Amino acid sequence: TKEANMGSESSSEAPVAKGGGNGPAIKLNVYSPNQNKGGDTRTAGTNTVSQVPGMGIYHSGVEIDGREYTFGGGGGIVDHIPKAAYGQKNGNWIYYKTVDLGKTRLNHSQIKTALNELRGKFHGSTYDLTAKNCNHFCELFCIKLGVQYPSWVNRAAKMANTMQGKQDFVEKERMIIAKEEQKKKERKAREHELKQRQTKLKPEPKEGSKGIVLIQINCPSGKKARRRFLETDTIGDIMEFVYAYDSAVKRKGFKLVQTMPRMTFGNHSTTLAAAGLKGRANLFVRQM
Repeated sequence: TKEANMGSESSSEAPVAKGGGNGPAIKLNVYSPNQNKGGDTRTAGTNTVSQVPGMGIYHSGVEIDGREYTFGGGGGIVDHIPKAAYGQKNGNWIYYKTVDLGKTRLNHSQIKTALNELRGKFHGSTYDLTAKNCNHFCELFCIKLGVQYPSWVNRAAKMANTMQGKQDFVEKERMIIAKEEQKKKERKAREHELKQRQTKLKPEPKEGSKGIVLIQINCPSGKKARRRFLETDTIGDIMEFVYAYDSAVKRKGFKLVQTMPRMTFGNHSTTLAAAGLKGRANLFVRQM
């Protein structure tokens, strides 16, 4: 049937490393075809339907907090009572085993967000027996949860998919996720660097202090920032603030420009008073 999803038989069921997060426990419920159907008396554990040593057909669902989530043709992503396989009512599947995957790093809100993201990718009409089946959904869900999906469950489908020259859906999504994770790491690294730079700035003068100059900085990225300076502070002090505010700005690769009246400031040692900056000033960053 369309819901028959492929895996590998029990002799190749390597253990998985358990997730070490602080969120809910994650389990994978695995089902085998009902081989008693049609007079065949083999048990679910043997799963030799494929007639290929080391291969078998499996259905799986991810269990979280008393509900099991899976994917099927026509229904898309569905949830149901654990160990009661989607499609089990028609006699196609019988419960085989549960694999403990450990705890997720996500909280309940993040799990809900991950599921909603997957719903947009797993419409029932996109079901493909070898390229995008229930096990592909469970594997991708596990990646988002930060737990390891047992490779033996969907091994046969992936092998058949490769032989047909199709791109594996999970591998494609895994690369997208890896790129997104890399971007997050780079963004966090930039934020950390900016915080480090900001610790080296002079303290901002208190509001109402004598000789205050309120400076608005307009960065090339579109960012805007305001900060109080003193007339005795220097152009270099403003530049250090810009450098500590926008990671895209190189420390010695820019000048400050005022449009009205048109003036360019690049001498770090010039005081704001000597540069004619008093009261308020609107400055633009011009990269060199």
